[in-house]
Amino acid sequence: MMSDKEYNTSNDLFNLFEDFLDPSDVLLSKLMSQTSVAITKERIKRGMNQSDFAEYIKASPSLVSRWEQGDYNFSLKKISEIAAALGLDVNISFCNASLSRVGTAISKEKKLLDAK
Repeated sequence: MMSDKEYNTSNDLFNLFEDFLDPSDVLLSKLMSQTSVAITKERIKRGMNQSDFAEYIKASPSLVSRWEQGDYNFSLKKISEIAAALGLDVNISFCNASLSRVGTAISKEKKLLDAK
C-alpha cells in the first residue's frame, strides 16, 4: 500500500481506492482524468490561456476550467465536438483489464458473484 509516500500520479490515487470503489467508477475517473489532461496539453501546446482557448472552441471559460480540473463528465458527443473544433481525431481503445489492478478488482468481484 502507498500509505507513507507522496502520490505522483492520479493512477496512484485510483490504485489506492480501487478496493473500495466499483471498478467501473475507477475506470470512469481514469477516463475523465485522461480527457482533462489531453485537453489541457492541447491548449498549452497551442500557446493559449483558458479564455483564448474557450473562445477558439466556442465554449465558456468556466466550462474549459471545469474540463481541465476534471470536474466534468464528458459525453462522447462533447469529446467529439471538442476534437472537431480543434481539428483532431479521437482514438478509443479497449485493453485487457486483467493486466491492471482494475482487472484484479473486477476478477475479485466476479469470483464473489460466482460463489453466491
